[in-house]
Amino acid sequence: MRLIFFFLPLFLWADGHIFLYHRFNDFRHLYTNTSTKELLKNFNYLKKHNYKVVNSKTLLKMAKDGKNVDKYVSFQIDDSFKSFYKNGFPIFKKFHYPFTLFVYVEGTDRHFGDFMTWKMIREVRKYGDVELHSYAHPHLTTLTNKEIMKDTNKSFNLFTKNMGYSPDSYAYPYGEYNKRVQKVLLNFGFKYIYNQNEGGINKNTSFVDVPRIALTGDVDISKRLNIKEMKVKSFKLIRDKNIIKKISAIVPYKKIEVYITKLGWKWIKTKNGYLQYSPNFKLQKFRNRVIFRYNNEIYIKMITKN
Repeated sequence: MRLIFFFLPLFLWADGHIFLYHRFNDFRHLYTNTSTKELLKNFNYLKKHNYKVVNSKTLLKMAKDGKNVDKYVSFQIDDSFKSFYKNGFPIFKKFHYPFTLFVYVEGTDRHFGDFMTWKMIREVRKYGDVELHSYAHPHLTTLTNKEIMKDTNKSFNLFTKNMGYSPDSYAYPYGEYNKRVQKVLLNFGFKYIYNQNEGGINKNTSFVDVPRIALTGDVDISKRLNIKEMKVKSFKLIRDKNIIKKISAIVPYKKIEVYITKLGWKWIKTKNGYLQYSPNFKLQKFRNRVIFRYNNEIYIKMITKN
């Protein structure tokens, strides 16, 4: 009987979506680039199909209040590259679409060539939110608590000095994080913290662990708009150093697809919704994802080598 009630919310909730961009028309870096042609294609699709674009905080609050956010989307831009200011920003203004820009503070403060100046950032804030994306853009999971505090404190103070207000939102560099990193960052009073895991926005979305869907290259946004968050309980991952020994969770299906970076996809049967998978797989990359998938529902955990 309990399992039936666990499944029930799947039919009641609709998900909104937060989409993430980095560079615009910067074809030197294809992995993080979006052409303005593709950006216009995405925006025109949303307009044609009557999607409403709101800022991320509005979307999250609407979802938390139990409102139907199925036709609502939000946009974010990481790193504050000049290519956004030159190529992406004019299109956002043309469509009157709000956005959130996350500032890589060192790039701006030390005048790195590819990054926006504080003057540019203050200008774009007239049209969207501007928040924090670290000082040195480090791999946070490799840092000590003290080092994370130092980087964040430096970026927080420089941001506040140059923008005239304190940020209340943070986006993980590279999308890399764990519970320890999150706990340290919460000392700064951030109300919203964003990852880079695909997923939808609904009433159960944690404000300090918010999924975002990256749009780079040629992407069919209509398919991304169908992504919903799989309702998963009691996720556990047991590892021996860099070997994943066992994954377990309660999921709402008799079988699901499970993915581990470099190992690939595998269908796993569950027992009354209880999933147990023992891959005994050694991690091949520094940044890895464990993904559960069933049709358009998805659940993602990022793990890094230690």
